[in-house]
Amino acid sequence: MPPEQTWHWRVDASTRRTVLALFGEIDMSGANRLDGLLHDTIAQAGTVEVDLERVTFIDSIVLSTLVNAHHHAAVMGVDLVLVNAAGQVRRVLDMTGIMQLLGSPAGPSPAAT
Repeated sequence: MPPEQTWHWRVDASTRRTVLALFGEIDMSGANRLDGLLHDTIAQAGTVEVDLERVTFIDSIVLSTLVNAHHHAAVMGVDLVLVNAAGQVRRVLDMTGIMQLLGSPAGPSPAAT
């Protein structure tokens, strides 16, 4: 039996940027699908914002997936930024340095989370 889907996504594309909004808990069971979504979105956009506002959990495999997507985006000449991370997700991204690497300069400060 396949694992239960614990997360969902929505893609909103405009002429200037594409927003990939993620929802739920993303762990290693969803990392391959997330990797595919990120690569597909990067292939079609000049700027990609990954909206993490409604993500409540990520694990180390997802962190690796985000960093790999960053490297892929850089090779493709695409800006990839994380926006609206909060709570446990923001803490993990800050502690690992990933928020500093991928965070939006206009994103909320750690004190606001």
